[in-house]
Amino acid sequence: MIRSVLHLRPRAGRSTDIVDFYRRYHVLERASRQEGFISSELQLPIHGEGDVLVTALWRDADAYKGWLENPDRALHTDELAELVEDFHAGVSGETYEIVLDERGER
Repeated sequence: MIRSVLHLRPRAGRSTDIVDFYRRYHVLERASRQEGFISSELQLPIHGEGDVLVTALWRDADAYKGWLENPDRALHTDELAELVEDFHAGVSGETYEIVLDERGER
């Protein structure tokens, strides 16, 4: 299993606009239709401004690669580019192999 981690640096004061974008276009829901998808989250910093963090769990690196190559992922990228510093449509996150996992009550 792998985790993808994407840092989106919002243009000044645009963090909530990025969240609205993800909600309006159902980005996480669309990703969930990708073969090998497990789960995803969009996170905001608790204190002050900072990167918007998008993380997802994937069965394997090929599943994440499938999402990166999925034409559905590229929908509305012009609008997202207006909200994010140094954004380009081909941006991808770092990937990490999960080697230990412990889950408690949530």
